Amino acid sequence: MKSNISHTKSFSPKKILVTGATGFVGSHIVEELISKNHEIIATVRKSSNLKWIKDYPIQFEYCSLNDEEQLSKLLSEVEIVVHCAGVVRALNWDEYYKTNVEGTRNLVQTAIKNKKNIKKFIYISSQAAMGPSSTEVPKQLTEKENPVSNYGKSKLLAEQEIKKLNGIIPYTIIRPASVYGPRDKDIFIFFNLVKHHLKLNTYNKKFIQLVFVKDIAKVISNVINNENTDNKTYYLCDGNIYTWESVAATIADTNNIKTIPIMLFDFIFKSVAFFYELVAKITKKPQVLSKEKIVEMLQTYWIADNSNIIKDTDFEFVKLENGAKITYNWYLSNKYF
Repeated sequence: MKSNISHTKSFSPKKILVTGATGFVGSHIVEELISKNHEIIATVRKSSNLKWIKDYPIQFEYCSLNDEEQLSKLLSEVEIVVHCAGVVRALNWDEYYKTNVEGTRNLVQTAIKNKKNIKKFIYISSQAAMGPSSTEVPKQLTEKENPVSNYGKSKLLAEQEIKKLNGIIPYTIIRPASVYGPRDKDIFIFFNLVKHHLKLNTYNKKFIQLVFVKDIAKVISNVINNENTDNKTYYLCDGNIYTWESVAATIADTNNIKTIPIMLFDFIFKSVAFFYELVAKITKKPQVLSKEKIVEMLQTYWIADNSNIIKDTDFEFVKLENGAKITYNWYLSNKYF
């Protein structure tokens, strides 16, 4: 990765609060920041699985995003906030709103009270907040957002809370495309099918973009000291446009696996979603697939313009060929297959 020297402060280790540090993306962010000698405070819950980060020199603090007193104490000790915590799956709108919107609001308001200490606030949002593009032309950050799920709507409302920091604390909002990489359990389906010599294909073409999880972590590391990213929103992807078939083909090719195509029609996804909705109602637990997730998956164009982050940070994204190989080998060595 190249550094944008003209807009980057001289590097010095920071004390950083990371929320959502135990998650897929959050754990990679923590690893990257520690590799740069930053000091990390991670907010965790009693039920949090510390598997990926328990061996790192991290100060773990049991703290809810609704615990204003504890948040205030922690924010008085740090210079940077990286807010990665959030609900990706929920049974209803209230659950999304409570964590993604109200939790973010509480963190922002507490940060404002500690504005003398905090030098930057970085928020990990989602491409879901932008909504899909209406055509094959990549969506611009200046275009109106049109989220198609409650998750996307909650992330967009959370972004609006972040923007209340404008003029008080510099902020940066990151909107990753579909994220893949070691530890992921969602796009893992592509890798698992390829492992079994099957290549997923859809009858109606779906166009998507991807970002390697370690690239998100490196962008965050860059943004911390980069004033040119202050008070801006960025879309993150590797810059290429894929179909589901081409993603599966790349995974297969880079790992020397022969596959046969599986044709899936839209009605199959809807039927599967109906089944998972029934499971969710019975178990009272959100499932991997839902009606809303299928609505997102069936959009034709999930593509947007990543030129702003490249311009402001001179960042070079990992190509899918390389990221797919790294990820596949990680799944193998960790016995995911």
